[in-house]
Amino acid sequence: MHLFSSIDWGFLEAFFGEHGKLITAAIALVCAFIGLFGGLFKYLHARVLEKERAAARRDVQKLQADLQAEKTRVREQQLALRTREEGLDIRDRLLRKAVDEIKFREQKLNAVRAAFNGKEHDLWCIHRSRKPADYDHKIWVQRHKPIITVANLKGGVGKTTLTANLAAFFSQAGMRVLLIDVDYQGSLSNMLLSADQVVEVSSQVSKLLESGSDPTTFQSSVRKFKKILPGSAIVPAKYELATCENRLMIDYLLHEDDDDGRYRLAKLLLDEEVSKTFDIALIDAPPRLTAGTINALCASTHFLIPTVYDNLSAEAVGTFLNGVQVLKSALNSRLDLLGVVGTLTYQQAGLNSREQQAKNIAVAEVQRTWGANHYFFNRHIPRRAAIAVAAGTSLAYFDDDTVRRWFDELGKEAIERLNLDLANYRVSQARANGGAFQHTTTLQQPGANP
Repeated sequence: MHLFSSIDWGFLEAFFGEHGKLITAAIALVCAFIGLFGGLFKYLHARVLEKERAAARRDVQKLQADLQAEKTRVREQQLALRTREEGLDIRDRLLRKAVDEIKFREQKLNAVRAAFNGKEHDLWCIHRSRKPADYDHKIWVQRHKPIITVANLKGGVGKTTLTANLAAFFSQAGMRVLLIDVDYQGSLSNMLLSADQVVEVSSQVSKLLESGSDPTTFQSSVRKFKKILPGSAIVPAKYELATCENRLMIDYLLHEDDDDGRYRLAKLLLDEEVSKTFDIALIDAPPRLTAGTINALCASTHFLIPTVYDNLSAEAVGTFLNGVQVLKSALNSRLDLLGVVGTLTYQQAGLNSREQQAKNIAVAEVQRTWGANHYFFNRHIPRRAAIAVAAGTSLAYFDDDTVRRWFDELGKEAIERLNLDLANYRVSQARANGGAFQHTTTLQQPGANP
């Protein structure tokens, strides 16, 4: 409009002459259209610019949203990556721990393998002892109620027969005898429980060798005699014991037992609640250093060695004592040798020349391995048919006067070695029986001839 107001319209009419007004009007109209189109163009241009700005704003907003989403995705990926890294760290630590555990177990297995390559007694000394509380003191105090393991690594020497008939002697003397069978063959259990007319025999001693056994376990495992050995009892064994012993030995060798599996029987027998139930305990051990045998030796105040008097058996006594000496040093320093007793001899009164020669060899072996504190019983136990005949139905001690006299003499020697007073037990049983001792027997002096 500013452009139209600046035009001299009169001059244009004059300039164009006759058609000046028409031409001027046309020019004015053209100029109006130009102005209109210019305004429209400006309007449209402004609209386009506004749309472009709006689109640009939307693009910027979209880019900002996309950028924010990308940042979120990156953060999530970083978090996932961190979580994965932590997981990998955990797996790496677990893997290293597993590798260390494998190496540690490999070391233990190598130690076990090395132990098996050595002597049998060394196998039970590869780990330091973890004794029960006050063990040394308790086992020393226990000597007034002796716990005696009857053992020899040579089989066929009459360990079970000796144990059973000595138990009969101690019972007749008024003592409450606790018998423990740690031989998985269960010969002592079968012999005595059959004589007591018990048909079913189960392996109760396994319970005493399990971790966590206590006086209640003992009470449920012990079986009192009803017809023989009055006032006495037995913890029987059978073939199931072998499985328990294998597991116990593996746990010990791999050091995977919470307590020391070698002292479980000791922990029980030295417990006051259990110890007060017996006056003397006899443990029948197999001819191997099994977990049961080791538990027996760790629980015992004394051990007794029966042997046949032949050269091979005599030398075996020295071998056995050498191993026990190692076990004594490592596990039970209070363990004492009660003595060596000859069994299955051919003469009642004395030994024949071959037996005497073998005994001399045994004495030399014992002196060499055990030292001065050793003892050979004067009373040996000869072969006698009555002993074999009685097995499974009774005890030769009750059926044969000669056998009874032998074991009376042997038992009297053992009592003197243990510094026990038989009179105390006889008085105690007499009181228990209303003033009369029911089972009388005449005790021979040690070494007396039958």
